[in-house]
Amino acid sequence: MENLVDKTMQADVIIVGGAVAGAALACAFAKYNLNVLVIDRRKDPGSMNRGDGLQPRTLEILEQWGVLQDFQSLPHVKSYGIELHHAFFKTLMKIDLKPLTSSKFNYIMNIPHREIEQGLLDWANKHDHIQINRGSSVENLTYDELGNVNGVVMKSGKEKITCRAKIVIAADGGLSSIRKELNIPAERNVYNHELIVLHMPRPAWFEGDLRTQVHLHRDGAVVLIPLPDQQMRITVVVPSGKSHAWRKFTDAELLNNLIKRVPSLKNVDIKREGEHIYKMVRMHADTYSSKGAVLIGDAAHLTHASSGQGMNMAIQDADVLSKLIAKHLHNQIDLNTALKLYEQVRKPINEDIISRSNFMSSVVFTPNKLAHTGKMFGMFTTRFIPGLRHKISSKIALGIAGANQQETIRLQLSSVIEHT
Repeated sequence: MENLVDKTMQADVIIVGGAVAGAALACAFAKYNLNVLVIDRRKDPGSMNRGDGLQPRTLEILEQWGVLQDFQSLPHVKSYGIELHHAFFKTLMKIDLKPLTSSKFNYIMNIPHREIEQGLLDWANKHDHIQINRGSSVENLTYDELGNVNGVVMKSGKEKITCRAKIVIAADGGLSSIRKELNIPAERNVYNHELIVLHMPRPAWFEGDLRTQVHLHRDGAVVLIPLPDQQMRITVVVPSGKSHAWRKFTDAELLNNLIKRVPSLKNVDIKREGEHIYKMVRMHADTYSSKGAVLIGDAAHLTHASSGQGMNMAIQDADVLSKLIAKHLHNQIDLNTALKLYEQVRKPINEDIISRSNFMSSVVFTPNKLAHTGKMFGMFTTRFIPGLRHKISSKIALGIAGANQQETIRLQLSSVIEHT
């Protein structure tokens, strides 16, 4: 039987989970000189892709935190939006970020997901008041005499450590054990399709002003995401249950099936390192906090990957939550007010993103062939109505950029952030 050594420790903030949401929140807290403990059960960042693109609003936030300069030194490419293509109808729509004037960043910074996560952790780890415990697990929450969360019990090697804190934040993913212990309802809606994630060298025709290319096909879309070092990530939409059959394909079989959907991929070399299956789930927690603990990122919401916003939502959550928690810990607002404001600000924004991504899910995969053709034809005909296609694409670009968030959030938080 294992002998555990009991210990105790104290922090201002405990963050359970050290992936992008938790690491970003640690970065956000850095300037407040608070003692922050990040607990992550993994010893290293995960290899599974959860998004590669840092969108304009996210870049503004990273710049404000002081993180962006480090990211700009990493290999990256600038992506100026999204293009929707179809083999018969050709270019259906170009969602162009270049004309945007609402942000100083009119592009998406594409960096492999693992490097984003590691970059956030490295930056946070530069600060002495931020402690990152890797390979440690949270066994359960602890509570005060009023039933409010006041810490966690952490197992680290042969040590069992009771960690006390003024606030505990769950950044432990879509299957959050903290959310479950808090009994926060969060209905999971599983999509009827999933993604196969692959890598290939970026071909010569995929150059110039780079944008993510979405090649729509009746069997499921193929998405080409430009990455540094002349690489690209490929996500293939397949019906649920078919992913494992695709992974059994030889390289030649895999390439032939890709060419059926995107003929221009002919003669491109396949790189199968890091190949994985990505299940598509939609979820939004009924509330973001309970008993003085709070959810962030995937613990609070899951969205379809079609608009590439899940990671960005987590970083944007961290920006708002850190400001409010810092105000509370500096005795300027009470905890209940801080948590209510966080949910009031972020939940409608996240719900809008989830809804838009859910709509796009039906575009990238429409099992009914007649319905698929109807959707493609509908998008094609927008070119014949003056200004309509531009209006639609501009609205989508503003949504991706998060252009309206900053002013909305500023107005909602002005009484707290500016006048306390």
